[in-house]
Amino acid sequence: MIKKNLLICFLLSFITTGYATEKVVITSNNYEPYTSSKKNGSGFVLDVVREAFKEVGVEVIYEFYPWKRCEFYVLKGKAFAATPYLKTAERQKLYDFSDPITHTYNRFFYNNEKFPNGYNWKKMEDFQEFILGGTLGYWYIDKFKKAGLTYTLSTENKNFMLLIRKRIDFLVIDELAGYNILINNFKEEAHNISVLKNPLTIGNTSLLISRKYPKSSELREKFNKGLKLIKKKSIYKKLLDKYGIPESFAIK
Repeated sequence: MIKKNLLICFLLSFITTGYATEKVVITSNNYEPYTSSKKNGSGFVLDVVREAFKEVGVEVIYEFYPWKRCEFYVLKGKAFAATPYLKTAERQKLYDFSDPITHTYNRFFYNNEKFPNGYNWKKMEDFQEFILGGTLGYWYIDKFKKAGLTYTLSTENKNFMLLIRKRIDFLVIDELAGYNILINNFKEEAHNISVLKNPLTIGNTSLLISRKYPKSSELREKFNKGLKLIKKKSIYKKLLDKYGIPESFAIK
C-alpha cells in the first residue's frame, strides 16, 4: 500500500510539474526596456506577464511580429493577447484589457539644434506646421489624423535617424523606450535630442485581450490574480530593479 501511495504521489507530481501546465500565446514586438525578442521574450513587461501567469499555473509562449500583425492575431483569436498596449475607446470596441501593468509617459522628442528653446504646446493642432514621426499601428495615429497633422510612419529606429537628420520635427514615443533606443543606437548624437516638458499622454499599458481565444475571460481573470500575487511577493518590485524602471512607472 505504501509503494502504491508513493507511486500515485510521484505521478501527480509529474503531471502538475510537467504536462498539466496550461499554455497561452501572447504576441509582442521589440520595445525595450519593456519587451524584447531576445532569450524567448524578456523585458520588464514580458517578465511581469510571465511571472504573473506562472503564479496561476499558466505557461506563456511569446511570438514576435510587427504591431499591426500582433493586433490582427489577437482579433482573430490566434493569440490570447498582445502587450504592451494602452487602453483606448477605439480599441475597447474590439478587445478586452487586463489590469494595468505599468504607467507610460508618451513624449515628444525633438532635435535641440532645430529647436534650441524647445517648443511650448497646449493642443495637438499646435503641431500643424511641423512633420511628426510615428510608428504604424500605434494608438496616437488617430490623434494625428484628427488634428490634421502631417506625419510619416516608420520604425522607431528609423524615426530617430530622421529626427537626428532633421527630416522630421518631432517624434512621439514612450520616454523610457525612446531613451533606450538613443543610448543603444545613437550614442554619439543622443546629446542633441531632448523631450518636450508636457507629455502627450500619461497612461497605463495592459494586455490587449482577444474575445475569440479559448477561455479568454478565464485567462484574463487568472492573469489579474497572478499580477496581484507577484506584487504581494515583491516579484514585481524586483523586476523594476532588474530593468532600472523608475518607481513612477510602477502600478501600485
